[in-house]
Amino acid sequence: MGMRPNYHISPKHGFLNDPNGLAQFQGKYHVFYQWLPDVVPQGNKIWRHCVSEDLIHWSDQGCGLKPEEWYEKNGCYSGSGITEGDSYYLFYTGNVRDSEGGRETYQCLASSSDGVNFHKEGPVVYLPEGYTPHFRDPKVWKKNGRWWMVVGAQTKELKGNVALFVSDDLKKWQWKGNMLDSSMDWGYMCECPDLADMGERQFLIVSRQKEDGCKGMVFAGIMDYEQGRFHISEDTGVLLDEGFDFYAPQSFADESGRCILIGWLGAGELEYQMSQPTVEEGWLHALTIPRELFIQNGKLHQRPVKEFERIRRHERVIEAEGYTFIDQETWSVELLAEQLSSQKISFNFGNVLKIYFDNNNLLIQRKHWNMKGYDEVQVEISELENIQVFLDQSTAEIFVNNGEKVFTFKAFFTDEKGIEIESEQTIL
Repeated sequence: MGMRPNYHISPKHGFLNDPNGLAQFQGKYHVFYQWLPDVVPQGNKIWRHCVSEDLIHWSDQGCGLKPEEWYEKNGCYSGSGITEGDSYYLFYTGNVRDSEGGRETYQCLASSSDGVNFHKEGPVVYLPEGYTPHFRDPKVWKKNGRWWMVVGAQTKELKGNVALFVSDDLKKWQWKGNMLDSSMDWGYMCECPDLADMGERQFLIVSRQKEDGCKGMVFAGIMDYEQGRFHISEDTGVLLDEGFDFYAPQSFADESGRCILIGWLGAGELEYQMSQPTVEEGWLHALTIPRELFIQNGKLHQRPVKEFERIRRHERVIEAEGYTFIDQETWSVELLAEQLSSQKISFNFGNVLKIYFDNNNLLIQRKHWNMKGYDEVQVEISELENIQVFLDQSTAEIFVNNGEKVFTFKAFFTDEKGIEIESEQTIL
């Protein structure tokens, strides 16, 4: 059986990272991801292509974009997808390295009429003045009858920012300047910028690289298209996901109008990544399950897409007063706990993942795979209304209070079976 997830996108072999080119085209969902055929994190990245009709069952379509042209010879780096009429367009970064290790970067376009074969049209954006060649991950969308592109950037001052472009035809792009307030701390690079437009409010999603780590952040605000600036309504962003293994998220609008987000279910220092047990199986990393973004009480929430309700099997309902043990045949499990109010409660998933809530404190522990003990994360929440947990062989995604907080982890469930739930019914 191994540790391969059942309903997450993962590579048959090799190394997976960022989700790319997300779109629904002619009814089918398309996801690409950064891929290398061997389990090594660096190399000439390829876009691997997957297709689904239900966001759960994915078929591998092979290599969508390979680094074959002069402007991408050292890798087809991350980017996005958009559909218009009978065409599906991919925007991506062509990475070029010289013999001295110097870097060149080109924002490139490929198009398709069938969602299978993509015709490369070459660079459409060259590096503007004022930036280092750390300039990548184009995200494109349509607003007010025009096309907009953001590119993750590092300025010549070695500060992170996001470059904004506008176009009327997807081919000729005009640079509008930096979208973010340079007086704020954007680290030394903003990767994978994204704008989730939720109507009256917009949310900037950016994978911020700082000396103390790389995190996927979200900032609430208003996109000012006239000025070409994103005005943040709160001073500080929040983590889009508070687990250890989440980075490089990307959103897209499907044909029904949902805003769906998928992230890279992987992250961390190289040693941390390469120590994971699936390396021995010849593959590494996965993508998160697709999540629908929505606003509740003015905050951005994430919930598993509704399609996941269709794959529920062997459903059982328990009143968890006291102590309960559920035996599981497999570690593809969904658990939903509701009406928890302010009682103490704990969940233990095979001694690999443990969740405790007590007195406004939520503690999650994830077992080390190559040493004794647990890593843990602790957050304060006023009450635990509900919790939804998705486990899939080597992954764990935890949605708290309708997805106000989300935690994504690598968690390697091997021999031990069973879920233990212990609750204390509060008596008023």
